[in-house]
Amino acid sequence: MSTQLNTVHTEIICCPLCGGLRYQEVRSGPDYFMRLPGTFHLVRCRECGLLYQNPRPPRTEIGRFYPNHYGSYDSAQAGLRTRRGMMRWIISRGQHKRCHLIDRSVPTRRGAPRRLLDIGCASGLFLEAMQSYPGWQVEGVELNEAAANITSARLGVPVFAGPFEEAQYSDGAFDAITMWDVLEHLHDPLESLREVRRILQPGGLLFVRVPNAASYVAQMCGRYWSGYDLPRHMTLFAPRTLAQAMAKAGFRECLCFYSSGSYLAALHSLRFAMDDGLLNSTQAATVHRILLHPIARALALPPFSLADRMAGGSNIEALVR
Repeated sequence: MSTQLNTVHTEIICCPLCGGLRYQEVRSGPDYFMRLPGTFHLVRCRECGLLYQNPRPPRTEIGRFYPNHYGSYDSAQAGLRTRRGMMRWIISRGQHKRCHLIDRSVPTRRGAPRRLLDIGCASGLFLEAMQSYPGWQVEGVELNEAAANITSARLGVPVFAGPFEEAQYSDGAFDAITMWDVLEHLHDPLESLREVRRILQPGGLLFVRVPNAASYVAQMCGRYWSGYDLPRHMTLFAPRTLAQAMAKAGFRECLCFYSSGSYLAALHSLRFAMDDGLLNSTQAATVHRILLHPIARALALPPFSLADRMAGGSNIEALVR
């Protein structure tokens, strides 16, 4: 069923995880990030507890909410090598932490490189970091055609432009697949996870990161929590519902599970609140710039990392097979 809401065409759906029809509205609000028109609604399934957007923009409409200046695309031309000083160290530290985990978790192949696919590679920072690890052949998928073409040319690797389900990869084509901040954007996460399972080698690994709707940051920031990111985030997982989705898609073993990302999530959430009237635009920009400075981020890393471990951080990162 389709309807129209504040000039935005939307569709009413059942629960993407269990197919349930009964739900309770949790919150509604605008697009705080891109500030595009519309009011959007987040509901909780009464059967399995999943948070999901309902009604939501259909696949034919969602592209309008990903303009070329959308945050993940901004650094497509620059890359990691152009970063300097502490900012380069902070970005590199996060990327190489994941690279190292994948590199040591996937057995080497005799006479052939291991193949990795990064779904939603955006500006290609992870692929760029992964290129420094020997024995890997990396590829990407990116929905935004401009970002896909720029990243492919900059790194010299194949990047498919479009939905990865349309790329028609062969069965068992990859040893590892990564989905950084992607699963929550997909209209049918179970269908997409099953396609990921099909193109993974038997015993291959999937590394996924999603916002944690059960995190202390989500509770603290309320409607301004950056993890909601309506209307781009179709589904909001918690540890339990993410585990259910993985099991339904055929993934049987979780090798690593941890929380991350709370400082940046809290910072972006604060910016949304400031932009919504807490401060004027000049004051908001100044506060945001100070808190985003590499020194502020470095100082915040120890306490936020401890809080993530104790209370469940703003992101869930999981390595499964």
